[in-house]
Amino acid sequence: MFKFRFLSVFLVGLFLFSCATGVRSRSLLFRDNAFAVYVVSRNSIKLKSEELLPQKLNHPVEITEDKVLDLLGNIRFREESSYGNVNLFVFEEDEIKEFASDLVDGLQKVKPDQILLIVSKYNPIKSVVSHYSRTSFYIWSTENTIEIVFGELQREVTYEEQGNYYDWSNIPDISFDHVPEPDYILPGNGFQFKKVSGFKNKRWLEFNKKDLERLKFEKRKSKTKEISTDVEKDVNPNQKITKEDDELLND
Repeated sequence: MFKFRFLSVFLVGLFLFSCATGVRSRSLLFRDNAFAVYVVSRNSIKLKSEELLPQKLNHPVEITEDKVLDLLGNIRFREESSYGNVNLFVFEEDEIKEFASDLVDGLQKVKPDQILLIVSKYNPIKSVVSHYSRTSFYIWSTENTIEIVFGELQREVTYEEQGNYYDWSNIPDISFDHVPEPDYILPGNGFQFKKVSGFKNKRWLEFNKKDLERLKFEKRKSKTKEISTDVEKDVNPNQKITKEDDELLND
């Protein structure tokens, strides 16, 4: 009886593993404390229409670190919440520069029957009271395009998760389908949204390779230093209380 139950549990587990999505069947290619590159078999990616993603891809990919910045640096997304909507960049400039060389290596090593899965953890403020955020995406190349499908977009990583690689790199499935999401990529230069089931998937970006040379990173004004200064003031026990602050406290 015990053997029968054990065999049943084993078979169920094996079935679930075989049905796992690409995210769960990933194979680690490279990682450090804030960035990870995985290869995912094309056969493990299940789509409503298999024609959306070729079985054989145009890999490996030759691309420079500067072009990675051009490719990813201008992408923005809209974050919707009960407090209102805000437009943000998906990646910080320094974040891209930190992982660009590893992404280049990954694109040069990926095989025609694989795509890359990327997980990036970043904290631009680097304060003891600030949180890391996590962004995940698939990236691959066809004959004419470089394509990206985003999963999480700057999802906050809790303190309990951020110190352990096996916690912060454990991401939810990334969907290739058109699914309404509260956060979505905003239209931009250099890419178009992939149409899935007749609708634009605002997390699936197509970059035409013919336009890559014209694609340039647009310098942005960074507020990281200002935010970091404000955070340090908030946690500094020696910070002087101004007259205005004292009046507010007395009220």
